Amino acid sequence: MSDKALKISLEGLLKMLRESARKHKNGLLHYTTMPAFKSMIDSGKVYFSLLQSSNDKNECKDNRHYMMCLTYGKEENIGLWGIYGVPWEKSIRLKFPNREIMDWLESAEKKDLQYYGIRNRGNPVLLKDASPKVLICDVAYYGCDGNIFTHDGTNYRVTYNGRSGRKPYQYPCLAPYVKKWAWSYEREVRIVLEFDKPVLNSKGEPFRRIAVDFEGPLESALEGGGEILLGPWCRRRLENVRKRDFPKAIVVQSEFMNKINLRTPCQECAKLKRMKRMLCKYKK
Repeated sequence: MSDKALKISLEGLLKMLRESARKHKNGLLHYTTMPAFKSMIDSGKVYFSLLQSSNDKNECKDNRHYMMCLTYGKEENIGLWGIYGVPWEKSIRLKFPNREIMDWLESAEKKDLQYYGIRNRGNPVLLKDASPKVLICDVAYYGCDGNIFTHDGTNYRVTYNGRSGRKPYQYPCLAPYVKKWAWSYEREVRIVLEFDKPVLNSKGEPFRRIAVDFEGPLESALEGGGEILLGPWCRRRLENVRKRDFPKAIVVQSEFMNKINLRTPCQECAKLKRMKRMLCKYKK
């Protein structure tokens, strides 16, 4: 990581993050669960979450942007297994070929996609007039000094109209693209839907999620162009998953299978139940 901060314009930073996101040659990765993946396959859609409801409460609260979170790299990410692979015993990591994502983005630019607002109850709502900008970008991370670090470790000081001084999160246009440094282990890449105005449901509130057609990349994960990696706590046998669920896909097992022990409330609850059973037997 470089200690010296290089000055970069707001526009220059946005351009750089969007260009760098298209250069991850080894594919883009998505941590999720087996049931969620099967839901994607059945519907041919993925869900984009409202930026305002992200798990990082430090992010600028914006109700015009929706995002799908990806990452990159050859190695497994233990932090992402712990956060996104819940329940852990059903966690998987999907690998989408980069060319499939780029082809999907091209179809989005041609307005060939349909968008659906997701309600808590009832069927999804087709958003007939929806025509958001669809962008892909690397996420940059900022520290306490307000400087921004990109994925390659370069340190930048953002300038606007030739001046610097504002914190990165104070620029509304940077809302989907920056997070605090503590999240840098994610190496996050985002696909972002940017609407001109909030997309409201019948109650006048922004939809929390929007479903989008994603058949091309999903099919590539199933037909062997991508990869399905079973998580460290997966209870299902590798051969069963290959034969019964995804016979044409490349399915592999995490290198951390049975090698991670994280304490959880569920584990403590299980211990408590065992202790109660033992006490009952002792009293008898």
